[in-house]
This record gives sequence, structure tokens and C-alpha cells, in this order.
Amino acid sequence: MSRSERTVAFVSAVTLLCSTLEFLIPKPLPFLRLGLANLPLLIILDTIGLRSYLAILLLKAIGQGMVSGTLFSYLILVSLSGTLASGLAMYGAKRLLASRVSLVGISLIGAFVSNLSQIAVAAAVVYGSAIWIAAPLMLALGLATSLVLGILAEHYRRTSTFAPLLTDPTFTLSQINTERRQGQSVATIAVMVTIAAIITADGLASLVAIVVVLYAMQKACNRKIRLAPALALLLSLLLLSLAEPNGRVLLALGHLAVTETALTNALLKALRLIALLSASQALVGTNPPLRGKAGSILVLTLAYFGRLTHAFGNTTGTIVSRIDQALLATAGEREGEQAVIGTTRPVHTPIVVVLATVVVAVAAVSRLW
Repeated sequence: MSRSERTVAFVSAVTLLCSTLEFLIPKPLPFLRLGLANLPLLIILDTIGLRSYLAILLLKAIGQGMVSGTLFSYLILVSLSGTLASGLAMYGAKRLLASRVSLVGISLIGAFVSNLSQIAVAAAVVYGSAIWIAAPLMLALGLATSLVLGILAEHYRRTSTFAPLLTDPTFTLSQINTERRQGQSVATIAVMVTIAAIITADGLASLVAIVVVLYAMQKACNRKIRLAPALALLLSLLLLSLAEPNGRVLLALGHLAVTETALTNALLKALRLIALLSASQALVGTNPPLRGKAGSILVLTLAYFGRLTHAFGNTTGTIVSRIDQALLATAGEREGEQAVIGTTRPVHTPIVVVLATVVVAVAAVSRLW
């Protein structure tokens, strides 16, 4: 694999590490991003071409989806829109303004464009126009965090011992031999059929039953069940339903009203999206195949990410020192070392197939009622 391809995979892995740290921070809306993954993108703006930069943006979005299990859910659309919009805005600002703009300014531009695009996509596929009520707060939060990120990026670029190596033609990143765990093709197909059934299902009772079955399927695929994102999605949709009263009033809260139709619609949308999120987790657990050059780079990205995560956990000192230690340790791995990508625990394929059949049956019955 060429030096540029290794660099693309390595930088993409660093963005995944930052995304993982951000994923641990509680947020009021599931798709809301603070922008930690933009730190590596800010630092490499001067050192990388547009083609490689675009590849990093795509790997960042796809890798985030694979690591978090949201690759086949609505969140990938929101994430991809924010990643591409902010990345291209930052790249364009740097090329047009050059030294006349600092990393702080570029970070502010990226955050504003990212949040605006994510809100627009979230409004189109999840929340509806009511989400724009929260736009001022989300944009203000994004600008505040991007200001801090820009300052951190400037500080890291000045003090880092690793950043200059990316522009050193004599420095070569290590090549990790990767072996992807064998995928479970039958389980993969079963989960994909399940996703189609979820989209066609109708009725609150049916979707509640499907969510329960999907959590069981997620466990059968050896993916950890996280209730917090589902609860956050459910709560946010219920709150936003207050801004769009529709139907019989069930409860009045001052100038706001809980109405039957708006509440039902919010619950239907939330349950369907929660089911899709769980199905996405299960699908990632089946190790879907990655083919061709793009697949090889993605596998190397995930290998670098695993090594970075392990190395960072074994470092000490200031945050800048720890980041440098982890980057240098991973970049300097001995040639020939092997990393295994994909879940190490077996998928219970027969159980997945049975549960998929149950979901299809429930969806079919729901359409006949």
C-alpha cells in the first residue's frame, strides 16, 4: 500500500479516536457533534491534497458508523452531511484565505457549516421543521466548542513532535498486516431483510414488538445494547411534538399542548428509528464484507484505530504528550505485525434468522390490520 494511502488510513483512524472520545460525552440530541474529530482535519489542511482529504472525510463518516454501529441507520446521513460540508468548507477556506486565516477561524467556519447541514438533514429525515427551534442554541454551542478546538489545534501544531513528520518525505507510516474476521453472510442477509421490514411496519404495538425483537437480535450478534441514545431520541422527538400540535388535546402545559396525533406520530417515528439503529448495530456485528482497494484502506483504518486506542490508554503526561506518544507508537509499529478486524465473538446465525422471520411476520401483519 502506498505512503499516501497509509497516511489517509492513519489520519482517518485518528479522527475515529477523537469521535470515540466524543461519543462518551452526553448530548441532548443523538446526532449532535462537538467537533472533536475535526482536530486532525485542521492540523493536516496544509499538508494534504484534495483527493486524499475527501477520502479521509468519507472514511471518517463510514468508520464512525462502523465503530458506533450506526452505519445503516439514519444517523449516517446526518453524520455524512456534517462531515462533508464542514470538511469542504474548512479546506476551501484554507485554500482561499491561506495565511490570512488561523485554525481558529477555519474551525469556526467548519462548525457553523456542519451544524447547519446536520440540522437541515435531521429536519428532513427525522425531526421535521420543529428542529429549527433548537437551531440557535445548537449553532451557538457549536461555535463555542469550535473556538476551543481551534485554539487546541493551534497549540498542538506548535508543540507537537508528530505533526511535522507528516510532511517529512523520509517518514513512512508502518504497514499493519490485517486479517478481517470472516463475515456471517446468512446473518448479514437476514438483518438486511429485517431493515426492509422495519421500514414497512405500521402501528405502535407492532413497532414496540419489533424493537424488543431487534434488541434480542443485537445480542445474538454480540453487540452491546446502549439504551441512552434510544432514550435521548425518544425524548427529543416527544419534546419537539409539543411545537407541532395536531389532533385532540390530551394535556395542556401553559401555551404548549400534548395532542394525540402529534404524540402518536412522534412515538411511531422514534420507535422506527430506534429499531433501525438496533438493526444497524446487529448488521455491523455480522462483519459485512469489505472488498477492493477502498475496502483495504478501510480495514487498515480500523487496524490503526485499534492500535491507537490501545496506545493512548498506556500513555502518561499532558494531553498533548499522550496524543504524541500514541501517534508515534502506532505509526512506528513493526512491519509485519498483524491486527484482526471485526468481532471476535461468534454470531448466533440461527437465532438471527429466527428473529428476522419474526420481524418480517410482525411487519406483514401490521400492514393487514
